[in-house]
Amino acid sequence: MIVTVTLNPAVDQTAWVQRLEPGRVHRVLESNIDPAGKGINVSRMAHRLGWPTIAFGFLAGDTGNIIRKALQNEGVQFHFVRTAGQTRVNLTVVDGSGEATSFYGPGPPVTPEAMASLEALVQFWLPACHVLVLAGSLPPDAPPEVYATFVRKARESGVKVFVDADADALRNAVSAGPDLIKPNVAEAERLLERSLPDEAAVVAAARELVGRGISTVVISMGARGAICAQADRAFRIRPPEVERRSTVGSGDAMVAGVAVSRARGDSIEDALILGTAAGAATAMSAGTALGSPNDIQALRSRVRVEEVT
Repeated sequence: MIVTVTLNPAVDQTAWVQRLEPGRVHRVLESNIDPAGKGINVSRMAHRLGWPTIAFGFLAGDTGNIIRKALQNEGVQFHFVRTAGQTRVNLTVVDGSGEATSFYGPGPPVTPEAMASLEALVQFWLPACHVLVLAGSLPPDAPPEVYATFVRKARESGVKVFVDADADALRNAVSAGPDLIKPNVAEAERLLERSLPDEAAVVAAARELVGRGISTVVISMGARGAICAQADRAFRIRPPEVERRSTVGSGDAMVAGVAVSRARGDSIEDALILGTAAGAATAMSAGTALGSPNDIQALRSRVRVEEVT
């Protein structure tokens, strides 16, 4: 079982226009809506890969019902705590050149009572869990150390815990010693408070973070692939060349592939292959859609994992 926690879920709307011009009225050529939030996307992709998963988090208002209905239609199990307000809507506008401009909402605030309810719910399910994934931004008023609290509870239960977050949420989670983190380069730069201008710097950063007590560090580099470090080795992951239509959700899909593979006992190399294939398949998909199982399977043989000496 893979359990995901999404504290600040969203409804992702993608709109395609001929040309995006500030201050002008635009006619939308096409539009779609998907349930979103990093952890929710991880559960959606894990389900597509055939692995049992439950998505936990907060939902609010009518927009929250959109997420609930969409997950029901996909067959993804979930347990959400209802809160006041409205679940946020993220808007991505894609113009004729393929360039995407995104607008992310802050989300509704979460009360201490709601947070306590969610923590108790996740705690109840931990004994059935192989991997706990904590992913995404924090809602307003959420304590910055909340991910660290979940990490410690998972470790006490003998559950592997992965974190895909940014800023204070990631920094506090790292202090609790998760099994795996997956920042992108910009997030790793904010965590380490320095620039990572080239691949050698990314490798050094991944190794430094392993030295802080994290078993596996994966730093994603977009189309250039990713770097993975563990205590005694490091890997360069080269993705297949694909026609990239949208990178939204690619990192979430990668986390899902790695989580599924590790949950079933695969090697880290096999996990990186599956995760990279899932991320590439998602990049091939339009808007905020996730990659299909058929595309993922077709891409796996084209992923290259090389050891960094």
